[in-house]
Amino acid sequence: MLLWNEFTINIFVLALIIVVAAAIGYLLRSRQMTKKLIKIDELEREVLANYAQILELEKENTALEIKLQDIKIPVIPMKAPVRDEQQDTNQKVPDITLRKQLLSKENLQKQIATGK
Repeated sequence: MLLWNEFTINIFVLALIIVVAAAIGYLLRSRQMTKKLIKIDELEREVLANYAQILELEKENTALEIKLQDIKIPVIPMKAPVRDEQQDTNQKVPDITLRKQLLSKENLQKQIATGK
């Protein structure tokens, strides 16, 4: 058995309930939006502060690069010029004519014959 209760409501009360519910929904949503806007502003300020710090570091970096360009550091070449290499090789290689004389066949035969 179904129970049907008749229940009547005034149209003005219904309209008032709808308006109050819409106002409460609007207030809640506007509060959420305000909080989100505050958070967005905070993050934007943080990003701007980070950009300012990056620009400051870039200024310091360029100042150091300019300072290093002004300093004249002697450069030691990794490879000497060709002329210097030829002179060095001539000085480092000993004279081998004496070795050739000592190791010649005639000299070796004389050493074998004398028993040295």
